[in-house]
Amino acid sequence: MKEFIIIRGLFDNRKRQLILNENFIKFENKDHKDDLFTIVNKNDIVGIRYGIHFIKGLEFYIGREYKIFIKTNSGKELKINFKLFYRRKLNEKHELYSSIIDHLWNYYLNDISKKYLDKIGNGIEFTICNIKFLSDRIIFNDKELLFKDVEIKNYYHYFIIYSKNDQYQNKMLYYLQDENAVIILNLFNIIKDEYH
Repeated sequence: MKEFIIIRGLFDNRKRQLILNENFIKFENKDHKDDLFTIVNKNDIVGIRYGIHFIKGLEFYIGREYKIFIKTNSGKELKINFKLFYRRKLNEKHELYSSIIDHLWNYYLNDISKKYLDKIGNGIEFTICNIKFLSDRIIFNDKELLFKDVEIKNYYHYFIIYSKNDQYQNKMLYYLQDENAVIILNLFNIIKDEYH
């Protein structure tokens, strides 16, 4: 079990507790004193997206907001977020964000990836982010790519899936906007090791 203390920002400076363990996520995201926490069971997690949103002032960036969205099978999202301005406590906040992400992978996301890999291994079709996965290929935008032809270009906020034979066969996914984009990236990193 791992516990974190999150202070959301200037206008919400209350210390909020985030608890991650093998079975659930518990976050103090409410303000009613009789009902402070939202609890999400591990088995209810179906999607995730996360990233950093940069906050722009009049002429330059003045801060950033770290955002994590965890989607449940009921369609609701748990939002975990916090801000910093003018690089104040930048290293501390970035470390907090990185540690939360690492623990999310250790407790939940690796298991979700493994379920999808098992489906690929068993020839069970599934679709994530409008990409259809088959046992040896993917289909998106009416284009088919064999796993052995898939390449990935990874950038700070997004990545591109493309064919090594034709770079015009590609799809761009954003970590913060596209649900389960990070799961897809993880799947392709594992698949690439098997096919290259």
